[in-house]
Amino acid sequence: MELLKRFCEADGVSGREDALVELFKEELKNTADEIWTDAIKNVTAVKYGTDGDNRPKVMIAGHIDEIGFLIYNIDKDGFASIVPVGGWSAASIFGHTVRVHTRKGEILTGVVCAPPALTPETASKAMKLDKLFIDFGMTAETVKKKVARGDWVSMDTSFQEMGDCFVAKAFDDRVGVYIIAEAFRKYSNPNIDVYCVGTSQEEVGLRGSTVAAQAIQPDIGIAADITGAGDTPGFPAAMRICDLGKGVAIKQQDASVICSPSLVNFIRDIAEEKEIDHQMEILVRGGTDTSSMQKFGGNTHATCLSIPTRNGHSPVAIIHRHDVETAVELLVEFLNRAHLFNG
Repeated sequence: MELLKRFCEADGVSGREDALVELFKEELKNTADEIWTDAIKNVTAVKYGTDGDNRPKVMIAGHIDEIGFLIYNIDKDGFASIVPVGGWSAASIFGHTVRVHTRKGEILTGVVCAPPALTPETASKAMKLDKLFIDFGMTAETVKKKVARGDWVSMDTSFQEMGDCFVAKAFDDRVGVYIIAEAFRKYSNPNIDVYCVGTSQEEVGLRGSTVAAQAIQPDIGIAADITGAGDTPGFPAAMRICDLGKGVAIKQQDASVICSPSLVNFIRDIAEEKEIDHQMEILVRGGTDTSSMQKFGGNTHATCLSIPTRNGHSPVAIIHRHDVETAVELLVEFLNRAHLFNG
């Protein structure tokens, strides 16, 4: 999982995905026939088939951006207010260290803080994002020389193994990028053209995948992303999504898409035939690049292979090794048979 570690520990919030673009290109340059990057920072590696004419185009997508923050204002004492890039809850980031990437190329460490709860009434209220600020441990004069409005902020969390699981920032969606990169290297099917796309700006509205899908016009679109779990104490049993360690989740529906039933069944049949552990995912909230491929691909059958995740959209997300391994296995098996899918 060394590649997954490098993907996760690289920094690239939405719109600032440059480091991930270069890492993705470096990893796939010896596999792809072509690699290119567009203006919105999608990075696409393509491998063309060699058999037949009018080969099906398959787009596999994982988004290279992560949620983060921008520096908003710096007060007279040198504390910086922040605005979110992507979906955060204040409680999930409070007290964590962050890396602030300045326009001058310096990376500074800071701690996300909040005003103290000085009364019982204040303590009982939910923390709010607009009250958070970054403490740099420096004088106001020094902070203002180094930091400016618009500098971007990423999490400061190392990739770790924890039992059978992994803990890191940015599994959303570096684990998806890892899955598509591994499958792109491992599949062997001369009957299809495969476009392996690290998409940008997913966390702020599926923007990169919308551009990529319109450019590629795939016949089949498979996203790889995270999903919720629901296997922790206090989670309502009736709303349980998936369990960690029980295998890759095949998406049927989320708030942004109703996946192609025929494609879902085709992939599910492969999983059952090959005895690949899997779960069926229905997500009430949230969306993925699956939606963009379905809506903007032209005539695209689309679904998503998802990784059950605890503490999603936090600096310390948790995923299970087995779910990642089964996702790669299932995607490879699908790509090897994708030309047999007829919708």
